[in-house]
Amino acid sequence: MSIPRFKWLRHSLTLGVAVAGLMALGVSPAHAVDKCKDLGNGRLCIAVTPVNQQGAIQVIYTKTGGPAVYGHLAWQAPGEDDHVSPNISMTAGHTYYHTWPTWVGPGYVEGVIWTDRYGRLSTDYVKVDR
Repeated sequence: MSIPRFKWLRHSLTLGVAVAGLMALGVSPAHAVDKCKDLGNGRLCIAVTPVNQQGAIQVIYTKTGGPAVYGHLAWQAPGEDDHVSPNISMTAGHTYYHTWPTWVGPGYVEGVIWTDRYGRLSTDYVKVDR
Protein backbone atom coordinates (compact mmCIF):
# COMPACT_ATOMS: atom_id res chain seq x y z
CA MET A 1 0.00 0.00 0.00
CA SER A 2 1.14 3.50 -0.68
CA ILE A 3 1.25 6.26 1.91
CA PRO A 4 -1.82 8.11 0.48
CA ARG A 5 -3.92 4.95 0.91
CA PHE A 6 -2.88 4.76 4.57
CA LYS A 7 -3.98 8.37 5.08
CA TRP A 8 -7.31 7.67 3.38
CA LEU A 9 -7.77 4.51 5.46
CA ARG A 10 -6.91 6.32 8.71
CA HIS A 11 -9.38 9.10 7.89
CA SER A 12 -12.08 6.56 7.01
CA LEU A 13 -11.53 4.64 10.23
CA THR A 14 -11.67 7.79 12.34
CA LEU A 15 -14.90 8.92 10.72
CA GLY A 16 -16.25 5.37 10.97
CA VAL A 17 -15.73 5.43 14.74
CA ALA A 18 -17.56 8.77 14.92
CA VAL A 19 -20.46 7.57 12.80
CA ALA A 20 -20.75 4.30 14.76
CA GLY A 21 -20.84 6.21 18.05
CA LEU A 22 -23.52 8.57 16.80
CA MET A 23 -25.58 5.72 15.34
CA ALA A 24 -25.42 3.95 18.72
CA LEU A 25 -27.18 7.00 20.15
CA GLY A 26 -29.85 6.81 17.44
CA VAL A 27 -28.54 9.72 15.38
CA SER A 28 -28.48 9.58 11.61
CA PRO A 29 -24.94 10.09 10.26
CA ALA A 30 -26.43 12.12 7.39
CA HIS A 31 -27.19 14.86 9.94
CA ALA A 32 -23.77 14.89 11.62
CA VAL A 33 -21.30 17.75 11.30
CA ASP A 34 -17.65 16.82 11.64
CA LYS A 35 -14.21 18.33 11.43
CA CYS A 36 -10.75 16.79 11.74
CA LYS A 37 -7.27 18.23 12.21
CA ASP A 38 -3.90 16.55 11.75
CA LEU A 39 -1.81 17.11 14.89
CA GLY A 40 1.42 15.51 13.63
CA ASN A 41 1.40 12.36 15.79
CA GLY A 42 -2.33 11.89 15.44
CA ARG A 43 -5.65 13.12 14.14
CA LEU A 44 -8.24 14.90 16.29
CA CYS A 45 -11.89 14.98 15.18
CA ILE A 46 -15.20 16.27 16.44
CA ALA A 47 -18.56 14.92 15.30
CA VAL A 48 -21.73 16.83 16.16
CA THR A 49 -25.40 15.92 15.71
CA PRO A 50 -27.91 18.35 14.23
CA VAL A 51 -28.91 21.58 15.88
CA ASN A 52 -31.96 21.97 18.14
CA GLN A 53 -32.19 18.28 19.02
CA GLN A 54 -31.14 15.94 21.77
CA GLY A 55 -28.05 14.29 20.35
CA ALA A 56 -24.35 14.01 20.99
CA ILE A 57 -20.95 15.58 20.58
CA GLN A 58 -18.12 13.11 20.10
CA VAL A 59 -14.38 13.83 20.16
CA ILE A 60 -12.10 11.23 18.56
CA TYR A 61 -8.30 11.05 18.69
CA THR A 62 -6.39 8.56 16.54
CA LYS A 63 -2.78 8.48 17.76
CA THR A 64 -0.51 7.49 14.89
CA GLY A 65 2.98 7.97 16.33
CA GLY A 66 5.22 9.44 18.98
CA PRO A 67 5.51 8.66 22.68
CA ALA A 68 2.53 7.89 24.86
CA VAL A 69 0.68 10.91 26.19
CA TYR A 70 -1.55 11.22 29.24
CA GLY A 71 -4.53 13.53 29.16
CA HIS A 72 -8.19 13.80 28.26
CA LEU A 73 -10.54 14.63 25.41
CA ALA A 74 -12.89 17.57 25.62
CA TRP A 75 -15.17 19.87 23.67
CA GLN A 76 -15.95 23.54 24.09
CA ALA A 77 -18.24 26.27 22.80
CA PRO A 78 -16.84 29.83 22.70
CA GLY A 79 -16.78 31.42 26.15
CA GLU A 80 -17.73 28.20 27.95
CA ASP A 81 -15.74 25.78 30.07
CA ASP A 82 -14.46 22.53 28.55
CA HIS A 83 -16.63 19.43 28.86
CA VAL A 84 -14.01 16.77 29.67
CA SER A 85 -13.61 13.01 29.55
CA PRO A 86 -11.81 10.99 32.22
CA ASN A 87 -8.00 11.02 31.94
CA ILE A 88 -6.44 8.33 29.77
CA SER A 89 -3.00 7.19 28.63
CA MET A 90 -2.92 7.31 24.81
CA THR A 91 -0.46 5.25 22.75
CA ALA A 92 0.30 5.08 19.02
CA GLY A 93 -1.82 2.77 16.93
CA HIS A 94 -5.02 3.29 18.93
CA THR A 95 -8.16 5.41 18.61
CA TYR A 96 -9.71 7.07 21.65
CA TYR A 97 -13.09 8.74 21.80
CA HIS A 98 -15.62 10.12 24.22
CA THR A 99 -19.29 10.92 23.58
CA TRP A 100 -21.34 13.51 25.45
CA PRO A 101 -25.12 13.17 25.07
CA THR A 102 -26.38 16.75 24.98
CA TRP A 103 -28.89 19.16 23.51
CA VAL A 104 -27.06 20.62 20.50
CA GLY A 105 -27.82 24.29 19.98
CA PRO A 106 -26.72 26.54 17.12
CA GLY A 107 -23.27 28.09 17.23
CA TYR A 108 -19.70 26.88 17.24
CA VAL A 109 -17.91 24.01 18.99
CA GLU A 110 -14.39 22.63 18.91
CA GLY A 111 -12.83 19.31 19.80
CA VAL A 112 -9.93 19.47 22.25
CA ILE A 113 -7.22 17.18 23.56
CA TRP A 114 -5.35 18.17 26.72
CA THR A 115 -2.07 16.31 27.26
CA ASP A 116 0.73 16.40 29.80
CA ARG A 117 3.26 16.72 26.96
CA TYR A 118 1.64 19.19 24.52
CA GLY A 119 -0.95 21.10 26.50
CA ARG A 120 -4.17 22.07 24.72
CA LEU A 121 -4.64 21.16 21.04
CA SER A 122 -7.91 21.65 19.16
CA THR A 123 -9.76 20.99 15.92
CA ASP A 124 -10.58 24.71 15.64
CA TYR A 125 -14.23 25.70 15.71
CA VAL A 126 -16.86 24.06 13.54
CA LYS A 127 -20.19 25.81 12.92
CA VAL A 128 -23.36 23.97 13.91
CA ASP A 129 -26.26 25.69 12.14
CA ARG A 130 -28.76 23.19 10.80
